[in-house]
Amino acid sequence: MYQQRIVIVGAGIIGLSTAYALLRQGIHHITVIEQEKVDHQRATSRGPSRLLRFEYGPDAHYSRMAQLSLNCWRRLERLAGHTIYTRTGLLTLGTEDDNFTLSSYRILRALGQPTERLSEQHCMRRFPQFATHAYDILTYNAEAGILHASDCLHTLKNLIIDLGGKIHESCRVTRLTDDSQSRPVRIHCASGEELTADRVVLATGPWVHRLLGNLHLPMQPTRQYVLYFTGLPQASFDVNAFPAFIAHDLYGFPLQYTHGTQACLKATSHTFGTPIDPDDIAPPDQHVITQIVSRLHELIPALQRAELAYVDSCMYDVTPDQDFILDRLPHDPRVIFATGLSGHGFKFGLLLGELLSSLVCDIQPILPLERFQLARFADQQSGQRTSVA
Repeated sequence: MYQQRIVIVGAGIIGLSTAYALLRQGIHHITVIEQEKVDHQRATSRGPSRLLRFEYGPDAHYSRMAQLSLNCWRRLERLAGHTIYTRTGLLTLGTEDDNFTLSSYRILRALGQPTERLSEQHCMRRFPQFATHAYDILTYNAEAGILHASDCLHTLKNLIIDLGGKIHESCRVTRLTDDSQSRPVRIHCASGEELTADRVVLATGPWVHRLLGNLHLPMQPTRQYVLYFTGLPQASFDVNAFPAFIAHDLYGFPLQYTHGTQACLKATSHTFGTPIDPDDIAPPDQHVITQIVSRLHELIPALQRAELAYVDSCMYDVTPDQDFILDRLPHDPRVIFATGLSGHGFKFGLLLGELLSSLVCDIQPILPLERFQLARFADQQSGQRTSVA
């Protein structure tokens, strides 16, 4: 029986998850192409941690997706036989008028999540590390935690290889040729190599414009910074004492061993940064970093005595509505693409891989995909493109 040849471009969390989902369905001819290495320094999926949260303000859809995603990660963890998810709990510090904290609490209670509302006095006793005076809504969800991002990537890579999939690293795709649906799609690489496929999945994140520039996708790559602080007392800031947290746009994690042998507290702002070209390497914006540090000092006073040991630079791929784009090419449904994770997509990686695999196989997805289709931007696409070329 003939099986389709499927090529996935991009070996971040979405590309690897899609390959894994397809292989689990019994599809054998799966090839993943990565322009550098899995978990490379510029990848949007790399790093020690990603937050798995359920709090999405009034948007119950993402909260439900996060519940499904955690089930997926737990299944993968059991299969892999090692830890890829650590429960830390999530402390959310907000205000009544922020249209996020209170609505998140209400939705999660309705979904059966173990979330609780804390008084300021209760929060100060339980989590004295935080200055809570600027906040009047405090909630804590014990189910939230940390996905160990780089471990997730390497776990998926190993499973894909074990299941018979192929991963070609250091292979940059320069263009696709899909001028006739009676012939396979041709994938052209910078090395001169050419592959053919019956279906192609583009999971290139911020680099999507390199291959789909003519589509004028409404996605903007932005530069983000992640800060790592050392010199904090472990008894007060490790995973047993200090939760992951969200305070408006600020978020962070308990101590992790991430750079060298010192334990680091990772924190930053989710506010979208400067628009960039994903291949440009620019010096850090010290003004932005200083602003983030100042606000973190106010929120967690002990950071004033800590050392800012390392600043990492990463990228978001942002859509105007911050929803993902998961769709087929309008002119060729054999090519499926995913982009626009907008800084909150990693937690959904395995789930999005399953959804994309349903597009590849032309089967009913486990969730409706209308919200993530490109057609929602039809009016914008008819105008002038604003994304990086």
